[in-house]
Amino acid sequence: MYKRFPYYLILSLAVLCIVPVSHAGPGAVVQTWNYDPRTNTVAAEIVNVSHKDITAYNIAIKETYDDGHVNTHELLCEYAGRSVLVQEFKGTPDEAEIRKQLGDGLFHPGESQNEIIGVQPGLQNFEAVIDVVAYTDQTAEATNNAALQRLLEGRKASVASTQMANQIIQAALADPNDADPAATAAKEIQDRITVWKAQKHTTVDFEPGVAKGVVDELRAISSRPLTNRRNALTQYLTRSEKRLATLSPHAELTKTGGPQ
Repeated sequence: MYKRFPYYLILSLAVLCIVPVSHAGPGAVVQTWNYDPRTNTVAAEIVNVSHKDITAYNIAIKETYDDGHVNTHELLCEYAGRSVLVQEFKGTPDEAEIRKQLGDGLFHPGESQNEIIGVQPGLQNFEAVIDVVAYTDQTAEATNNAALQRLLEGRKASVASTQMANQIIQAALADPNDADPAATAAKEIQDRITVWKAQKHTTVDFEPGVAKGVVDELRAISSRPLTNRRNALTQYLTRSEKRLATLSPHAELTKTGGPQ
């Protein structure tokens, strides 16, 4: 547990807190955390205590402050796309840098990684529990079914958004008279984003951030001088379809642990 240190000591060091680990829930734990009052951040060390590679986890967080107020929230950490990204850069000049940052993109058993969490000034106590873990074999353990559902909804929305974008790109490429199909597809996808944002939604069926990322990439293809834009767009679509085929199965998870 974090105890408030004198002001002069706080200025000179960050606080390391060791959290006893007893694994009775999902296959990852918050083993230690460091509070740095100079930056008002907490670095939480997450350890994979399962026997499988992890693709996502949810952290339930409780922060208590000097004035007595308590802030509770959740942090969903999604990493399903990291291994796909590493594979996409395989054999390119940027592969070494990507692997330096991400390794092979997987969170392996026994490994640890840090999550940096912003907090308000005056933190007195910090508690964090991992209540959802998803694995590469498309199974999940959860003691927080609502958070698991949010994870699934987010993944399904990302898949649906990518499928929509790919269909629009295919239609643009199918028009042999379109000299800049990337620009055509970018405009239609952006129009879809604008319409979606103007509407009210009760369910998550579209991810505008994913669609906007596609728009940005298509605009970059369209702006390239002296290149075969149609060929560049075809190559982009091939990569996107391959990425989609890899990620789609992770939008369907079988729960194997925790309350039903």
